[in-house]
Amino acid sequence: MEGAKYDALIIGAGHNGMTLGCYLAKAGLKVCVMERRLEAGGGLSTEEISVPGFAHNLHSYFHDTINIMPAYQDLELERFNARYYRPPVQAGTILPDGRSLCLYDSDNLDKTCASIARFSAHDAKKWREVVENYSEFCSTVIVPALYSPPAPPSEQIVIMEGSAEGMEWLRLMRMSPLEVVNEWFENDVVKALVLHHLPFPRGILPDYAGIGTVVPLVVSQVEHSQMALGGSHMTAHALWRALLRAGAETTSLTQVERILIEDGKAVGVRTAEGKNYLAPIVVSTVDVKQTFLKMVGEENLEPGFVDKVKGFRLDEFSVFCVHLALKEAPRFKAQAGFEDINRAFRLNIGFDAPEDYTELVSQVRLGKLPEKLAFIASVPTWFDPSQAPEGYHTMFLWQLAPYRLKGATWEEVNDEYAARCVAKLREYAPNVTPDNIMGMATQTPVDISNRIINMAEGGVFMGRMNFAQLEHFRPLAELAQFRTPIKGLYLAGACMHPGGGIIAGPGVIAADVILDDLKRPKWWEAQ
Repeated sequence: MEGAKYDALIIGAGHNGMTLGCYLAKAGLKVCVMERRLEAGGGLSTEEISVPGFAHNLHSYFHDTINIMPAYQDLELERFNARYYRPPVQAGTILPDGRSLCLYDSDNLDKTCASIARFSAHDAKKWREVVENYSEFCSTVIVPALYSPPAPPSEQIVIMEGSAEGMEWLRLMRMSPLEVVNEWFENDVVKALVLHHLPFPRGILPDYAGIGTVVPLVVSQVEHSQMALGGSHMTAHALWRALLRAGAETTSLTQVERILIEDGKAVGVRTAEGKNYLAPIVVSTVDVKQTFLKMVGEENLEPGFVDKVKGFRLDEFSVFCVHLALKEAPRFKAQAGFEDINRAFRLNIGFDAPEDYTELVSQVRLGKLPEKLAFIASVPTWFDPSQAPEGYHTMFLWQLAPYRLKGATWEEVNDEYAARCVAKLREYAPNVTPDNIMGMATQTPVDISNRIINMAEGGVFMGRMNFAQLEHFRPLAELAQFRTPIKGLYLAGACMHPGGGIIAGPGVIAADVILDDLKRPKWWEAQ
């Protein structure tokens, strides 16, 4: 078989694919990272989709793991122009009456607790208690687990049983996030702001059973969220530069159509143009269904395994996005003493109580165009003026939504629904008038899926982040160690542990597993 020869081929130049490519290339392998789109980065995408000069972050924006991400340091991404900023006001809920609840960065726990105390003294005390009890535990136990192959459930239990903190963690693992916030906190606004951090960037809904441990993780780590200066694509560009500096090759506009298999072993890939690339190691960062059902082919797999792949559940929600180019920044109607909401990085608009999530999620699950309007929002130019012309601003709204609508198509409802979302925003920020809006662009769940086919059905996490599809069972127990039934074929996308978001865990773990199999030294362990 003829074709360009490499040591490793990586399908997909999202942040996991490029991270893996960097680690393998720096370990001495001849690597090629292959991408179907023109620009690398996947969800790390920033484009001028409304008015020229206004940069909009189309997918990934809230980066709350940069401070713990090994690849950021190992690959020296700052050297390649990745820069981050952590806003002092990390998150805030604005209420219809002009009051707001704000969470501040980790250097300002007292301010966070004071803000919470305006709604509940009990909850302020509990918040401080959770931070003090879980910060070290999350940093020393949970965070390292995000960058290691998942341990079997029995091993996790044995480890946790050794301490009181571990036993409490096991108890929380038997609860839903909603059950935990209801047990810990008494005020609905406080509960809602904790739950606000679950869908993005974690892919979790409040009623997901068995994931109650995400609540102490959020409370103790939420103050670390950051944004990429210049737009999220700057991190993609930094990874791409690091990849080339490491000696790897990349291809763009190259769609892999088939993973080539001989005698049960991966030997390369074939593109849609019929061109072969050959290597004894092939790594897919594409979702599990496309990898096996399309690129490998059912004929190369055991029927029972095929059935399990088909049973893997995709995300049950997507997002309807509205991107605004503004003459002036939104000004929220804030009561005296609550003005910090006008500098909050992550805005919670419309989620005032846990019941708001229940109402919206029920509509999404029924495939209805949500009547409940509630947003995850931000004003990037409050913190990074470079993302718009001088004096102007950008803003976005993310509304949870279903991929498939009953009785309508997204194309039919797009414009009217965007207008409804902006009208809802205007109730809180009256200056977001038609005269203020210079341009607007939307992304429906269908647009997301069409643009990045890896985000099947508009789901950005490449598979549901529920208890049955996490850790040792992500995406399947047979694949959890990043190896596959096809020798030489590995997985490294967000369908793997620890999941989606800009965390680079799948890429880092895959590099570790592959170099173990090759019996090659890991250069980063010597640093």
